[in-house]
Amino acid sequence: MEWVVAGILIVVAVAVLWFAAFALAKRSRYSRLLLKYGGDQQLVDALVTKTIWQGMTAEQLRDSWGEPASIEEKVMKTKIKQVFKYRPVAANRYRDKVTLEDGVIVGWDQK
Repeated sequence: MEWVVAGILIVVAVAVLWFAAFALAKRSRYSRLLLKYGGDQQLVDALVTKTIWQGMTAEQLRDSWGEPASIEEKVMKTKIKQVFKYRPVAANRYRDKVTLEDGVIVGWDQK
């Protein structure tokens, strides 16, 4: 019986430590983004909640959704068009595609 109680206490302690580490990492990311974006809490809140919008920069997209699984780029005379692809489902198939022109989001497709 003592072993059961000790086992339960260990599981609870590990869960508490994991949660504390997760919360600390989340606060650390939030603080880093606040410094990066000049204290703009509204912007950082949107990035942390993985919100995207037209006019968002490629760097902000990376801060929100992370590095894309793939990037398709086409250089034209007047602009550079990129498609950031996220959440692969099969070979060269992705759930989310975000279109950027000259480093700014102009649209996206989520499935």
